[in-house]
Amino acid sequence: MSFNFNFQSIQQSLQKTTKSLGDTLQQNLNNLPSAEKVTSSLQTNFNNFGREVSNLKPILQRTRRSLQEKLGSTSDISELPQEYKDLEKQADALKNFYKKLLQVTRQYEIESYDYPPNLKESLNDYTKIFNQKINGLSQATTTTEAEAVLLAPTKGKYPKTFSHQFARVLDEVKKTLLGVTGETASEEQAADTKTDSLLVKAIQLTASSQYKLGDERLEQDKLVISEFNKKVNNILKAEFTRADRLRRKVETARLNFDTVRAEIKVIKKGDETAEVPESKSKELEAAEDELVNATESAVEAMKELIKTEEPVALLTVLAKIQLNYHKNAADELSGLVDELGALNVAGEDETEEAMET
Repeated sequence: MSFNFNFQSIQQSLQKTTKSLGDTLQQNLNNLPSAEKVTSSLQTNFNNFGREVSNLKPILQRTRRSLQEKLGSTSDISELPQEYKDLEKQADALKNFYKKLLQVTRQYEIESYDYPPNLKESLNDYTKIFNQKINGLSQATTTTEAEAVLLAPTKGKYPKTFSHQFARVLDEVKKTLLGVTGETASEEQAADTKTDSLLVKAIQLTASSQYKLGDERLEQDKLVISEFNKKVNNILKAEFTRADRLRRKVETARLNFDTVRAEIKVIKKGDETAEVPESKSKELEAAEDELVNATESAVEAMKELIKTEEPVALLTVLAKIQLNYHKNAADELSGLVDELGALNVAGEDETEEAMET
């Protein structure tokens, strides 16, 4: 009885499995697309491909025409209006003017443009930075503190301008004269030492003045970058880019127009009385209208672009920024000369008094 029971259970299980597989297979078969759907899908893809090829045709024709013109295999090229060609030359000249200016004024974006790199000083700077990092890491007690030491900015008190570096050297010499040594010697330590030496006073005055001159130069640079460089760059990126885009449209329209003209020329085969298909005539009219409209738009854009008010105004701004810097520098140096002159007089008086005694 036990054997018969087990056999029946197995038979029932096989029947269920077979039925499940059959249902699954039938469901998958039902989900398969019909032959009509497959045919329709293929037809749609074929139509889409046809449209893509049709869209590429004008591009290929323009490319072929452009190559023919560049290779000199055709001389029948439509002449654009003289006004348009003159404006193109003026626009290109102005664009070149702005680019040449930026090649020079971009130097204001480099802090050390008046203080070229010095190998010995660079090595000393790297050594100082390395020692500072090592010292900081030796005092760090956690990973966070160590990361903070490594990521901390290393910019020193003296920016890399000629005047700031001149001030740095004068300060170092002053500390040496005062007997204050060490990389971490502070201004307070220097102030606590004897400061009645005329030379030390002169060095201190000159260092302070040079540092101010460096700050004035950095302020000038900042203004040139924001009020001149960025504005010129925006003009090149926005206004000239727009004009160039319109000029490319003119070239595309001209190529289209000349391509259709060439096709009609082939149809006529030298017989001017030969009849041209109406569709081709309409295509020529549309291409001509497109060329005229594109040319007019480009002409208006270039006329606006070459107005002289904007570049003259920018040059005026640049000159004012430079004038302000040089005026402030002249005032600072004039004051320094007066102060140093007063020290000279004081020194001469002291010498005379010493000789009399």
